[in-house]
Amino acid sequence: MFFILKNIPSFPESISHKKLNKLLSNAKKDDKSLKVSKNHLAEEKDSLNELLLNWSEISNELITSLRESERLLTKSKSSKSLLALGAMEAHIHMAMQALKASQQDE
Repeated sequence: MFFILKNIPSFPESISHKKLNKLLSNAKKDDKSLKVSKNHLAEEKDSLNELLLNWSEISNELITSLRESERLLTKSKSSKSLLALGAMEAHIHMAMQALKASQQDE
């Protein structure tokens, strides 16, 4: 089955960036999509904040556990493993400081 589309203008093969920007700036704004978009962004922000809170709590638990298990770890782990765990702890501390710094803007 073929449809004849005589009343629909053909699309250009290419369009300049300037003309595309002009069309975009003149386009009618869709209020409904903006509201949905704002709601979606708020939900994503809440979800991210919840994940960051969970990560922070788990990270604190991990650091506490590492400190409490220090004697056991020094007896059962190799020096490379201990260095790796120390580096991991340092990186977790830095990440938590970065998280605190990012929350100061809110």
